[in-house]
Amino acid sequence: MQSVVLRVAVLGWAGLSLLLALHWFVELGMVGFPDGYVTPFARATGPLLHILATACLMQGLYFLYRGLFGKGFGVLGLGLQILIAAVLTVAPVMIVRNCPHSQTCSRAYEALTNTMMDDGAGG
Repeated sequence: MQSVVLRVAVLGWAGLSLLLALHWFVELGMVGFPDGYVTPFARATGPLLHILATACLMQGLYFLYRGLFGKGFGVLGLGLQILIAAVLTVAPVMIVRNCPHSQTCSRAYEALTNTMMDDGAGG
């Protein structure tokens, strides 16, 4: 029974990873739509987001393989792998995406790039 639950957990994480990667790739493909303007923030973070989306896709494929063809799951090892995968891919994307709405992150971005935060929002 435990093996079935773990297999479902692995396949669930694989599915979520693949869907997130697809969503992020579509978002990256839509940068600049509809008027063609790409903000400095989007230009600065685009390469990083591409790398993270690719890593998320790879982890999704890895966990899909583990869920379908893997033999014997250890709860601790598997949980640790999923946690590491989430920390290395999903968490950074969430930080970058929410950066314009965070004072601390915006200040750090401005200090690092020596430019004002321009994410296209405004009036």
